[in-house]
Amino acid sequence: MKKYFYLYLSFLVVVIIVLLLIIHNTRIIPNTTYYYSSYDQYSDNGKDNNIVSGSEKTRLSQVLLSRNIHGEGFDTTPIVSGDIIYVGVMNKSNNTGGLFAIKKSNFKILWHDNLPNWVMTNPVVIPTENMVYIGTGNSMKYKMNGKKVLYRGLGSNSMYGINLETGKIIWQYNTLGEDMPTPVYNNGVVYFANGNKDFYALSALSGNLLWKLNIGSIVSMSSAVMIGNNIYFGGASPYKFFDINISTRKVQWSDYFPNITGALDDTTPTYSNGYIYTNSTHLTNVSKDIGYEYLYKINAQTGKIVWTINEGIGIINLPSDPMEGSVSTIIGNTLYTSSNTARKVFAININTEKMLWSYKVNSMINAPFIEYNGLIYILTTAGNIYVLEANNGEFVAKRTLGGPEIASGLSLYNNIFYAITGNGNIYAFN
Repeated sequence: MKKYFYLYLSFLVVVIIVLLLIIHNTRIIPNTTYYYSSYDQYSDNGKDNNIVSGSEKTRLSQVLLSRNIHGEGFDTTPIVSGDIIYVGVMNKSNNTGGLFAIKKSNFKILWHDNLPNWVMTNPVVIPTENMVYIGTGNSMKYKMNGKKVLYRGLGSNSMYGINLETGKIIWQYNTLGEDMPTPVYNNGVVYFANGNKDFYALSALSGNLLWKLNIGSIVSMSSAVMIGNNIYFGGASPYKFFDINISTRKVQWSDYFPNITGALDDTTPTYSNGYIYTNSTHLTNVSKDIGYEYLYKINAQTGKIVWTINEGIGIINLPSDPMEGSVSTIIGNTLYTSSNTARKVFAININTEKMLWSYKVNSMINAPFIEYNGLIYILTTAGNIYVLEANNGEFVAKRTLGGPEIASGLSLYNNIFYAITGNGNIYAFN
């Protein structure tokens, strides 16, 4: 009898372990699809600036305008409104920043605001308010209480409302943590989440606080996406993904990701046809900084994860190429994204999860892609613009801009591409 008892007990332990493994693999690392890439410290920085290789039948063939505007790095996507380009600055040398308004036709500086911290939010230009909205902050330090993270980003952290035409600061709203994610404007209100675990609604006209919601997670660089009355973004410490309903002023739902180690709070989500797509990373080797990156499809109404794709293994952060999370672009049923661990670009069918093609780029990508006339245009953090065939991923052209790290993306306005570099250059391509 005793013999059977120990056999039964052993069998029960094995069953429990198997069940735990199944639960773990299903929720945390559900390898629905697995794209493997070896990890090595690639760098595709070019020594020569403005060199085009491959076919020149692209919008990169001719430089219409180029100018060095600023000694240190631009760090936002150039936002074009009318005849003005707005772009933010991050000065790492003294932890300050700024905002430039540049005339589109000749790259003349119209005005420039010096600000007391980095500007990494893309300028939100609202002509009807005659305002541009930006936030300041940095990622230099976390304020800790033992092991608990209180907030992220020291120094002067603020959201600003600035006059479009003059650059005059109309209002400034100060916060405890960094305001690095790009805010959302809707119907006279500026919405944003930030580094002190709060979600804010400010008057776009005056900057006065309308309401605030504590969400309990730090939002690093995950810029919010608004669909109807719902605003989506990711946070960290703990890692959660949020749906905020601005009508009820409550968290409609949140997903908890207990075993990831990054990117969810840095990735700007993408929405398409009732679903949200976002990324995370899972560090598996701390000493070598090696891990996986995952792509998620989430039901926007319920928060249920529909599928998870493992995009590959690689080095998560290089000293000259820090990861901030991949951003997806969806055209029809095709999702174009990158894996910053595998240093690859992917095209994935969002209905079948099937990988349509992949292309090695050898550096990170922190901004959405642009599709134009059947081609995909991609700006990497190393300062290279790749042009690929959208339907099969075949190489078309590459332009090497060079310069230090670029965290921004390309802009396309009236058939002209605009790009900036980390050493203060701005370009217009035709």
